[in-house]
Amino acid sequence: MGAATLLEGPVGCGLLRFVLPILAGNILQQLYNSVDAMIIGRYVGEAALGAIGASQPIISIVLALVIGLGIGMEILLGVYIGQRDGQKAKQVVDTMFTAVMLLAVVMAAAGWFGTPAMLRGMRTQPEHMEAATAYLRIIFLGLPGITGYNTMTGAIRASGDSRAPLLFLAVCTAANLALDLLAVRALGMGVEGAAWATALAQMLSFLLILGYANRRPHGLRYNVRDLDLSWHMLLRGLGYAIPASIQQCATSAGTLFLQTVVNGLGGSAVTAYTIGCRIASFAAAPIVNIGQALTIFTSQNLGARQRDRVREAKRYCLLWAFCIGGALLALLWGFGGEMSRFFGAAGETVDMAWDYVRILSLGYFMAGYFTVMEGLVRGAGNTVIPMVSTIGGYWLFRLPAAVLLRGPLGYRGVWMSVLTGWSFSFLLELFYTRSGHFRRLLDNSERVEEREHE
Repeated sequence: MGAATLLEGPVGCGLLRFVLPILAGNILQQLYNSVDAMIIGRYVGEAALGAIGASQPIISIVLALVIGLGIGMEILLGVYIGQRDGQKAKQVVDTMFTAVMLLAVVMAAAGWFGTPAMLRGMRTQPEHMEAATAYLRIIFLGLPGITGYNTMTGAIRASGDSRAPLLFLAVCTAANLALDLLAVRALGMGVEGAAWATALAQMLSFLLILGYANRRPHGLRYNVRDLDLSWHMLLRGLGYAIPASIQQCATSAGTLFLQTVVNGLGGSAVTAYTIGCRIASFAAAPIVNIGQALTIFTSQNLGARQRDRVREAKRYCLLWAFCIGGALLALLWGFGGEMSRFFGAAGETVDMAWDYVRILSLGYFMAGYFTVMEGLVRGAGNTVIPMVSTIGGYWLFRLPAAVLLRGPLGYRGVWMSVLTGWSFSFLLELFYTRSGHFRRLLDNSERVEEREHE
């Protein structure tokens, strides 16, 4: 699917054809990420599953830095594709992808040596410490592959092609599952086997997607012998990427702090939180990807100076997000317990995890609204407001609420804190997108890109 699909034709049909492969891909990605948890929970035990959960916030905060750079690349790339400027599109890919990969290599080395100290700083449970250290170190070794895959996938999606990443992800999800079963069940390698399976499968996916990009007939090719690097493009990309990176890091750091709060509730709560987060990731995937698709659609169409198409796309995305929120409310209240057992939970852990997803489901209408509107704002070139939304929601509301409610309400108070953060993000996006500043942003995006195009 090419970029012309997003710039021409009926908005709803074109956007739906674009977003469906992204939705399928995100579900596959969540399955990919959850395979370790499912197999470890079934064949090794709850303690090993808790070790994976204890390491997850650290992985998230590391990926947040490189994901932010990737977001900057996607926004710029969408603009130049909307302008049909292949030379600048190549500069974006060469410059930003090189920066992302260099950062990933440095972080992989630092993570290998710093893993024990990071886990101790999180107050990881003693029974999880050894397994979490082994798992996390291997994941750090695979960081360049994970980073390269996610960044190049974003670039290909920004070009208007959402099908190819889905195909490669399906292949690599199957490879990860096969390697997990071999390493964990057949060879008895435990959490280390699951980590090696993930790292190797992600490297395979990176090599496949890079080979595909280099066979494409336009500016997504990446060849270290033919790089068109640009300091101007790097600085412009960083202008979008730095707030996005801060946003991602704030979320991940908040998740790490929240994990520390949960760790104080005992082993069952840690495992329930791990399982609840996995289920919630699956549930939220459609809403998240609708927002991502709107970012790409907005950047391309503002680059092509077609603001009316952006308004129409926003209406479609909000409608879809609200429908999904209603479906999730019914699904998680009715079948959340069975989903928890699928991950190997038993006894009180099932009830804890079920409470978590039921509480989250109450806020999916709010989450749908601010996720879609963040996609719109980010696609228009403003990554600061989404950053403020996340930092405020997490650090000013959710984390204090988790600490305050843990005493009187126990684990349920920590689960309920999620809704307080979402309420702040909802209100901020509601007020900002109705403001004169946002209307001027859309006008200025069209005029700035038009002058540069000329």
